[in-house]
Amino acid sequence: MKKFKIIYYLSLLLLLIVLNLLIFLVPANMGIITAPHDADRKANGNTLVCTTQFGEMLEHIERRREQKPIDPANTVHKVIEVDETGEAIWEISGLAIPHEVEELPNGHLLIADTTFDRVVEVNYPNKDFVWSWEPAKIDWSLVNPSWDSDHYYNNNLSYDWTHINDVDYKDYGSWQACLISLRNFDLVVEVNYTAEKIGPANNPNNIVWWYGDYSNTSLVNKQHNPDYLSNGNIIIADSLNNRIVEINKTTKEIVWEYSNGLKWPRDADELPNGNILITDCFNCRVIEIEKESKETIWKFARGMIIPYESDLLANGNILISGQYSGLVLEVNREGHIVWKYGFSIEKGVAYINFSFFLLASSFAFFFRFQTLKTIGLTRKQRILNYISIVLLALVIILSLFVLIGYSFVMRTITKLVYSKISHKMF
Repeated sequence: MKKFKIIYYLSLLLLLIVLNLLIFLVPANMGIITAPHDADRKANGNTLVCTTQFGEMLEHIERRREQKPIDPANTVHKVIEVDETGEAIWEISGLAIPHEVEELPNGHLLIADTTFDRVVEVNYPNKDFVWSWEPAKIDWSLVNPSWDSDHYYNNNLSYDWTHINDVDYKDYGSWQACLISLRNFDLVVEVNYTAEKIGPANNPNNIVWWYGDYSNTSLVNKQHNPDYLSNGNIIIADSLNNRIVEINKTTKEIVWEYSNGLKWPRDADELPNGNILITDCFNCRVIEIEKESKETIWKFARGMIIPYESDLLANGNILISGQYSGLVLEVNREGHIVWKYGFSIEKGVAYINFSFFLLASSFAFFFRFQTLKTIGLTRKQRILNYISIVLLALVIILSLFVLIGYSFVMRTITKLVYSKISHKMF
């Protein structure tokens, strides 16, 4: 009997290992375990997704510590275009954890190629690079004399020096601009895109506006996704300061601010009705607030694990890039998911393991309970059986709690670890 139990439990352990390997290997071989950053809906209805393999995200901290750059010939850091069925119909690789993609009026794509520290313009669909803005080629003392040769801006690193995480295009009529976020610079700049394209590129004189300073994180601290507002000001997700700020573009003064419990917000968009759509990352939710009253009037949190960005679509739905959930979701105002792309490795692992624990514990609970009916058990044997039953009941309850309340559990874990990992995350 004892030998049978050993074989039984070893078989269960082997089965669990095989299931976990399958949940990793099968999707990995299909290329669907990814960490999507920005997702944008194209004019043709397809969706552009900035993505990389999930494992590459886990290697980021070590790469940064060792200053080990990503191979330019890689095939896992890319921007893909997926159709409404979720099929990838176009891609460009050889990037380095790209964070933002925007379709230009001429059909070209602007990409924030984050850890290659550059913004590139790609000729779509030919994939030719037709422009590149590279901070390493700029003498930053010519932008601001206080940024001298000893300043961080003029001493580039091998990996993740600027962490460029956003680029937004704006047409002023007679000229066009790009608003660029350099996260590790704690700096947002506006670049004269028209002058850059005429050349020479990477001209410090083409930086026509800037906000922030590496030595003053009270302005912005590890910011994300600055956007142009309809009134001419700039709105910024001031991530490590846990707030959203509106900057008067002329005076560079903060004229509006929202915090209210935010944790590492990474996107804030002005909606046509004047409300603000906020991606509140470490609270694992997307919210819409009324700007003046700051009242939350809509939110979505189901299945979110550190979401990256959210955008209002022309049809009124919200497109959310889930990053660590592995998913890109389109949700309607009723909170229903109407389209999705990707695969959630965390959810897959949680459901496989806790379903297994629930099943195995339930069988063990039943057999232990039956054992109590056995005549002739000693007092010690009965006590051990009662202890086993209590422990198994706790495992059953825990498994049910995780399976039923998965989103709540993940949000709680994320909030607990926020203070230790927020500034190290993408």
